[in-house]
Amino acid sequence: MKKIKARNLTGFFVVFVILAAFFILKSSLALAADSLDSDADGLADADELNIYHTDPNNADTDGDGYSDYEEVYNGYSPRDKDKLKLSRLDSDSDGAPDSWEIRLGLDLLNPDSDGDSYADGVEITNGYDPNSSQPQKLAKEIKVDLKTQTLSYYFNDTELEKFLISSGIKSMPTPTGQFTILDKVPVKNYGGPGFNFYLPNTKWNLHFTTGKYRYYIHGAYWHHNFGHPMSHGCVNVAYGNMERLYNFAQVGTKVEIN
Repeated sequence: MKKIKARNLTGFFVVFVILAAFFILKSSLALAADSLDSDADGLADADELNIYHTDPNNADTDGDGYSDYEEVYNGYSPRDKDKLKLSRLDSDSDGAPDSWEIRLGLDLLNPDSDGDSYADGVEITNGYDPNSSQPQKLAKEIKVDLKTQTLSYYFNDTELEKFLISSGIKSMPTPTGQFTILDKVPVKNYGGPGFNFYLPNTKWNLHFTTGKYRYYIHGAYWHHNFGHPMSHGCVNVAYGNMERLYNFAQVGTKVEIN
């Protein structure tokens, strides 16, 4: 009986060793596959195929003289010869720029990544998870850093974009604290009679608090000095960035300014 038990234990040990070796080998092969970079452009083949939809055997998919990695790293599309920024390209015309889709793990070439009959951009705009067919709401937040003069906005804690802004000058500071978007105004005139400025037809205005005046995060077409305080208390954003932020934000979206 003792010999039989010993043989059984030995058999179990051998099987265990074989299974362990199999899973270790399988994991090693999977890691190797994930890190394979056939064209040596700095992007793994798996990422080229599944995320960027580029050619894993061609270091410069769009043939513009820059490697796929260089373009992705600097925020450009590796699939477009016109050197468009990922934030300005919407490959599947679903309303979500490629830069958002990459950060959220969506399919650049599929307008409905979760197959629920709603376009990814429509779901993001309305606050729903574009990666789930279930009607799941996700949090949105806008953060303004007055020290660095930057604005970042987030979807479910994922940063979608960050850029320079211009806050209020020292004599007319931008309010700090926790706010929410109270209203969205497509076009608004600032200044006029009684003010020493007049800025008509200003696009994409997000009202976030009211004190002596109403304060907005809004587009600014009258200067390009972003990164430095310039405003009368509002948060100035370049038109090239503000339209996407305006479409993303909803009434009730959190705003943090510090």
